[in-house]
Amino acid sequence: MIKAIIFDYDGVIVDSFVSVFEVYKGICKHFNVACPATIDKFRKVYGYNYTECLKNLGIQEEDFEEANTIYIREIVKMEHGVFEDIVDVIRELAKKYKIYLVSASHSDEILSKLERFGLINLFEKIYCGSDKRIHKSDMVTDLVRKYNYSLNEVVFVGDRAIDYEASRKAGIDDNNIVLVGYGWGLDKNKIGKAKVANNPKDILYFIGKI
Repeated sequence: MIKAIIFDYDGVIVDSFVSVFEVYKGICKHFNVACPATIDKFRKVYGYNYTECLKNLGIQEEDFEEANTIYIREIVKMEHGVFEDIVDVIRELAKKYKIYLVSASHSDEILSKLERFGLINLFEKIYCGSDKRIHKSDMVTDLVRKYNYSLNEVVFVGDRAIDYEASRKAGIDDNNIVLVGYGWGLDKNKIGKAKVANNPKDILYFIGKI
Protein backbone atom coordinates (compact mmCIF):
# COMPACT_ATOMS: atom_id res chain seq x y z
CA MET A 1 0.00 0.00 0.00
CA ILE A 2 1.42 3.38 -1.03
CA LYS A 3 1.77 5.87 1.82
CA ALA A 4 4.21 8.51 0.55
CA ILE A 5 5.00 10.32 -2.70
CA ILE A 6 8.44 11.88 -3.12
CA PHE A 7 8.64 14.63 -5.76
CA ASP A 8 11.65 16.05 -7.50
CA TYR A 9 11.45 19.82 -8.07
CA ASP A 10 13.01 21.05 -11.33
CA GLY A 11 11.38 19.59 -14.41
CA VAL A 12 8.56 17.97 -12.44
CA ILE A 13 6.93 20.85 -10.57
CA VAL A 14 8.63 23.96 -11.98
CA ASP A 15 9.28 24.64 -15.64
CA SER A 16 12.75 25.99 -14.95
CA PHE A 17 15.01 24.91 -17.81
CA VAL A 18 14.68 28.20 -19.69
CA SER A 19 15.76 29.97 -16.49
CA VAL A 20 18.68 27.59 -16.07
CA PHE A 21 19.76 28.35 -19.64
CA GLU A 22 19.67 32.08 -18.95
CA VAL A 23 21.74 31.69 -15.77
CA TYR A 24 24.33 29.60 -17.58
CA LYS A 25 24.62 32.25 -20.28
CA GLY A 26 25.81 34.58 -17.52
CA ILE A 27 28.15 31.93 -16.09
CA CYS A 28 29.68 31.36 -19.51
CA LYS A 29 30.17 35.10 -19.97
CA HIS A 30 31.79 35.35 -16.54
CA PHE A 31 34.33 32.64 -17.38
CA ASN A 32 34.72 33.73 -21.00
CA VAL A 33 33.59 30.45 -22.56
CA ALA A 34 31.10 29.87 -25.36
CA CYS A 35 27.50 29.08 -24.49
CA PRO A 36 25.22 27.14 -26.87
CA ALA A 37 23.12 29.49 -28.98
CA THR A 38 19.80 27.71 -28.42
CA ILE A 39 18.12 25.97 -25.52
CA ASP A 40 17.96 22.70 -27.47
CA LYS A 41 21.72 22.75 -27.95
CA PHE A 42 22.18 23.65 -24.30
CA ARG A 43 19.97 20.73 -23.28
CA LYS A 44 22.38 18.36 -25.03
CA VAL A 45 25.40 20.04 -23.42
CA TYR A 46 23.86 19.91 -19.95
CA GLY A 47 24.19 16.15 -19.89
CA TYR A 48 23.94 14.08 -16.72
CA ASN A 49 24.32 16.75 -14.06
CA TYR A 50 25.70 20.22 -13.39
CA THR A 51 29.34 19.11 -13.13
CA GLU A 52 29.12 17.42 -16.51
CA CYS A 53 27.53 20.60 -17.87
CA LEU A 54 30.36 22.77 -16.57
CA LYS A 55 32.93 20.41 -18.08
CA ASN A 56 31.11 20.35 -21.41
CA LEU A 57 31.06 24.15 -21.45
CA GLY A 58 34.83 24.24 -20.97
CA ILE A 59 34.84 25.67 -17.44
CA GLN A 60 37.85 24.57 -15.40
CA GLU A 61 37.28 22.31 -12.42
CA GLU A 62 38.90 24.79 -10.05
CA ASP A 63 36.16 27.27 -11.03
CA PHE A 64 33.23 24.91 -10.32
CA GLU A 65 32.65 26.26 -6.81
CA GLU A 66 32.48 29.85 -8.06
CA ALA A 67 30.18 28.81 -10.90
CA ASN A 68 27.88 27.08 -8.41
CA THR A 69 27.84 30.20 -6.22
CA ILE A 70 26.81 32.30 -9.21
CA TYR A 71 24.10 29.78 -10.12
CA ILE A 72 22.60 29.76 -6.60
CA ARG A 73 22.60 33.57 -6.48
CA GLU A 74 21.01 34.05 -9.90
CA ILE A 75 18.48 31.21 -10.21
CA VAL A 76 16.42 32.50 -7.28
CA LYS A 77 15.90 35.75 -9.20
CA MET A 78 14.31 34.00 -12.18
CA GLU A 79 10.54 33.98 -12.64
CA HIS A 80 9.84 30.50 -13.98
CA GLY A 81 6.41 29.02 -13.37
CA VAL A 82 4.90 25.62 -12.69
CA PHE A 83 3.81 23.06 -15.27
CA GLU A 84 0.12 23.14 -16.15
CA ASP A 85 -1.99 20.93 -13.84
CA ILE A 86 0.87 19.99 -11.49
CA VAL A 87 -0.48 22.10 -8.60
CA ASP A 88 -3.87 20.39 -8.84
CA VAL A 89 -2.17 16.99 -9.06
CA ILE A 90 -0.13 17.59 -5.90
CA ARG A 91 -3.18 18.86 -4.05
CA GLU A 92 -5.14 15.79 -5.06
CA LEU A 93 -2.36 13.43 -3.98
CA ALA A 94 -2.01 15.25 -0.66
CA LYS A 95 -5.56 14.22 0.23
CA LYS A 96 -4.52 10.57 0.30
CA TYR A 97 -0.75 10.40 0.75
CA LYS A 98 2.06 12.11 2.62
CA ILE A 99 3.89 14.35 0.13
CA TYR A 100 7.63 15.06 0.25
CA LEU A 101 10.10 16.94 -1.92
CA VAL A 102 13.70 15.94 -2.55
CA SER A 103 15.87 18.12 -4.78
CA ALA A 104 19.48 19.05 -5.37
CA SER A 105 18.38 22.66 -5.84
CA HIS A 106 19.19 25.20 -3.14
CA SER A 107 16.65 26.00 -0.43
CA ASP A 108 16.46 29.73 -1.33
CA GLU A 109 15.19 28.80 -4.78
CA ILE A 110 12.80 26.03 -3.73
CA LEU A 111 11.15 27.58 -0.69
CA SER A 112 10.50 30.97 -2.29
CA LYS A 113 8.88 29.41 -5.38
CA LEU A 114 6.77 26.89 -3.48
CA GLU A 115 5.51 29.69 -1.24
CA ARG A 116 4.56 31.77 -4.27
CA PHE A 117 2.72 28.87 -5.91
CA GLY A 118 0.81 28.02 -2.72
CA LEU A 119 2.37 24.57 -2.46
CA ILE A 120 4.71 24.78 0.51
CA ASN A 121 2.17 23.66 3.13
CA LEU A 122 1.29 20.53 1.16
CA PHE A 123 4.70 18.97 1.78
CA GLU A 124 5.40 17.07 4.99
CA LYS A 125 9.12 17.69 4.57
CA ILE A 126 11.28 19.44 1.98
CA TYR A 127 14.81 18.13 1.46
CA CYS A 128 16.98 20.66 -0.38
CA GLY A 129 20.46 20.49 -1.77
CA SER A 130 23.18 22.81 -0.53
CA ASP A 131 26.65 24.06 -1.30
CA LYS A 132 27.85 20.59 -0.22
CA ARG A 133 25.73 18.94 -2.94
CA ILE A 134 24.24 16.14 -0.83
CA HIS A 135 23.37 13.19 -3.04
CA LYS A 136 19.68 12.83 -3.80
CA SER A 137 19.82 9.09 -3.06
CA ASP A 138 21.06 9.86 0.46
CA MET A 139 18.20 12.31 1.00
CA VAL A 140 15.67 9.70 -0.13
CA THR A 141 17.24 7.06 2.13
CA ASP A 142 17.18 9.45 5.08
CA LEU A 143 13.52 10.28 4.45
CA VAL A 144 12.45 6.63 4.23
CA ARG A 145 14.28 5.77 7.46
CA LYS A 146 13.18 8.86 9.37
CA TYR A 147 9.49 8.32 8.65
CA ASN A 148 9.73 4.54 8.96
CA TYR A 149 8.40 3.66 5.51
CA SER A 150 9.07 0.39 3.78
CA LEU A 151 10.37 0.86 0.24
CA ASN A 152 7.20 -0.55 -1.34
CA GLU A 153 5.17 2.17 0.41
CA VAL A 154 6.99 4.97 -1.41
CA VAL A 155 6.69 6.36 -4.95
CA PHE A 156 9.39 8.60 -6.41
CA VAL A 157 8.50 11.13 -9.14
CA GLY A 158 11.40 12.60 -11.13
CA ASP A 159 12.22 13.69 -14.67
CA ARG A 160 15.72 12.53 -15.60
CA ALA A 161 17.92 9.42 -15.67
CA ILE A 162 19.84 10.80 -12.69
CA ASP A 163 16.57 10.74 -10.69
CA TYR A 164 15.98 7.14 -11.71
CA GLU A 165 19.47 6.14 -10.61
CA ALA A 166 19.12 8.00 -7.29
CA SER A 167 15.82 6.33 -6.46
CA ARG A 168 17.14 2.89 -7.44
CA LYS A 169 20.26 3.45 -5.31
CA ALA A 170 17.95 4.28 -2.40
CA GLY A 171 16.26 0.90 -2.95
CA ILE A 172 13.03 1.92 -4.68
CA ASP A 173 11.79 -0.60 -7.25
CA ASP A 174 11.10 0.33 -10.89
CA ASN A 175 7.39 -0.26 -10.29
CA ASN A 176 7.38 2.59 -7.75
CA ILE A 177 9.22 5.10 -9.94
CA VAL A 178 7.37 7.58 -12.19
CA LEU A 179 9.44 9.77 -14.49
CA VAL A 180 7.91 12.63 -16.43
CA GLY A 181 8.53 13.15 -20.11
CA TYR A 182 7.79 16.88 -20.04
CA GLY A 183 10.75 18.02 -17.89
CA TRP A 184 14.39 18.83 -18.50
CA GLY A 185 14.98 15.90 -20.82
CA LEU A 186 14.39 12.19 -20.22
CA ASP A 187 16.62 9.51 -21.74
CA LYS A 188 14.20 6.60 -21.90
CA ASN A 189 17.03 4.18 -22.59
CA LYS A 190 18.38 4.66 -19.06
CA ILE A 191 15.29 4.25 -16.88
CA GLY A 192 14.64 0.52 -16.79
CA LYS A 193 10.94 -0.27 -16.45
CA ALA A 194 10.00 2.97 -14.70
CA LYS A 195 6.68 4.49 -15.74
CA VAL A 196 6.75 7.57 -17.99
CA ALA A 197 4.16 10.32 -17.44
CA ASN A 198 3.66 12.52 -20.49
CA ASN A 199 1.77 15.13 -18.45
CA PRO A 200 1.11 15.79 -14.75
CA LYS A 201 -2.28 14.05 -14.81
CA ASP A 202 -0.53 10.83 -15.85
CA ILE A 203 1.22 10.92 -12.47
CA LEU A 204 -2.15 10.50 -10.75
CA TYR A 205 -3.04 7.65 -13.11
CA PHE A 206 0.18 5.70 -12.55
CA ILE A 207 0.17 6.13 -8.78
CA GLY A 208 -3.42 4.94 -8.68
CA LYS A 209 -2.38 1.75 -10.48
CA ILE A 210 0.47 0.84 -8.10
